[in-house]
Amino acid sequence: MTYEELKAAYEAAVQKCSELEKENDELKKSNEDQALHIEHLEEQILKRNKMLFGQKSEKSKFICDGQMNLDGNVFNEAEELSNLSAAEPTEDSITKKSKKIGKHRGRNELRGDLETKEIVHTLPEDQRKCAVCGSRLVPFSKEYITTRLCIIPAKIFKITYFREVYKCEHCDKHGDKANIVKAPNLTPAPVIPRGLPEAELIAYIAEAKYLLGEPLYRMEQHFKMQGIYLNRTSLANWIIKSSEWLIPVVKHFWKYAYLEPVLNADETTLRVLKIQGKPVKKLGQMWVVCTGASAKLLIAIYTYRDSRSKVTAEELLGSYDGIVQTDGLGSYGSGEYLHAGCWSHARRKFVDSIPENDKNSKAAKAVEIIDRAFALEREARKANVPPEKILEMRQKEVRPIIEEFYNFIGTLRPSKGSHLGTAVTYALNQKDKLLLFLDHPEVKMTNNLAERTVKPFVIDRKNFLFSATDKGADASALFMSVIETAKRNGLNVFGYLSYLMLVLPSWGKTPSEEQLDSIMPWSATLPETCHRTYHQIVENMAEVK
Repeated sequence: MTYEELKAAYEAAVQKCSELEKENDELKKSNEDQALHIEHLEEQILKRNKMLFGQKSEKSKFICDGQMNLDGNVFNEAEELSNLSAAEPTEDSITKKSKKIGKHRGRNELRGDLETKEIVHTLPEDQRKCAVCGSRLVPFSKEYITTRLCIIPAKIFKITYFREVYKCEHCDKHGDKANIVKAPNLTPAPVIPRGLPEAELIAYIAEAKYLLGEPLYRMEQHFKMQGIYLNRTSLANWIIKSSEWLIPVVKHFWKYAYLEPVLNADETTLRVLKIQGKPVKKLGQMWVVCTGASAKLLIAIYTYRDSRSKVTAEELLGSYDGIVQTDGLGSYGSGEYLHAGCWSHARRKFVDSIPENDKNSKAAKAVEIIDRAFALEREARKANVPPEKILEMRQKEVRPIIEEFYNFIGTLRPSKGSHLGTAVTYALNQKDKLLLFLDHPEVKMTNNLAERTVKPFVIDRKNFLFSATDKGADASALFMSVIETAKRNGLNVFGYLSYLMLVLPSWGKTPSEEQLDSIMPWSATLPETCHRTYHQIVENMAEVK
């Protein structure tokens, strides 16, 4: 073989080797891409299997305290809550509230002032004879047997207002014309102009619908069983018309909410069938804004809008200059306020990325780092650490953990579109918002407060499914705002709603600032009926009316 032939063969071999190396690199890359694609598909299968067959809640080995699950099944409530081996509640356990504090709910307990009806069993007259001497037996004491709980359904009655008319008998007999004097008309202003319901009936319907989640068609049946034929259309009309009295009240809530340093916000869907009389297909949004966990005034405000656009966020919060904590929706952040993120949402995305039974996965490692920060926050909260100490703790102990988290996820190379990739992208995109809590002790790590405020509406929505019109959705928002704010301030919802529906119609559509201040849920001038128990309110109504 000549030199030229050897050289040509060598060059051909080098070229072939180069081509093989290139082909090998391409095959390796293709293999890696296929492996990532398979991993992504396995994640999707696992996710769907969890959705179909697994536990919906995150409250498992990868959950933090306070995280909410908004997809609970209300139809299995009896099966899920029942425990046939549980001890039967006793009189003591149900007549005073449990002082035990812990993870588990305290037992339902009755008030000590609950009306008690005694039933005493006696001997018949013909048996009251002493078997020893034949003398008559007389009672001298009572032996306790047992205590049981009874209920009488709500009583419906009608009120007919009259006023007395007086005359002078002397003038009637001796004058040309009797002197007639009428007592003043003290009838409360009607909640519905020329309408049938009293304030208490509107309060009862609103409480049943928005606090207890009872649909109007079921209320219609309950009334029918008591011989009162109120169709659901009338009930819906009463809700919508009476809600108009709450507009200035909720506007006043906004005034005080804007004074707080932190607001939490969230939103959830609501299907509305018609807007301004026209059928619509897209889902509307119920926006929720509530004062933060460290707020002086406890307020929750619901607002219905047809979308969750930036326009609505600016309308609700554009002029607020405090801190707004959200789940990271892009609609927020265009106002004067600082925008804080939610570590529960960041954590949740990594929880969703954990392969089944794989505690050593990269996603599980990310969750473990986040949980260390949560643990420090929990300890500080339990110890009632003052704000300045919380700030110090976050700078010295929590910040290094957060930095470790971001350093760790910075080394990850998840496939595009995978759950882990989504989690990493979310954490990186939200980094500035997620870090904001470190420098503001008044801000919590999570937006769980807003999630908990959304939850009552989500539960109600499962029962009524949709609002027929945008007016109905607006009415729902107004009543939910008043009811949830009343609950936060420890008021009796029925008593508070009854009071509002009594006084607001007498003040007209534009009550004064002083009048509105007097009916705020935290007002010291609220009547006792706003704080009483239900049976005390009913007894008082019977006495007054």
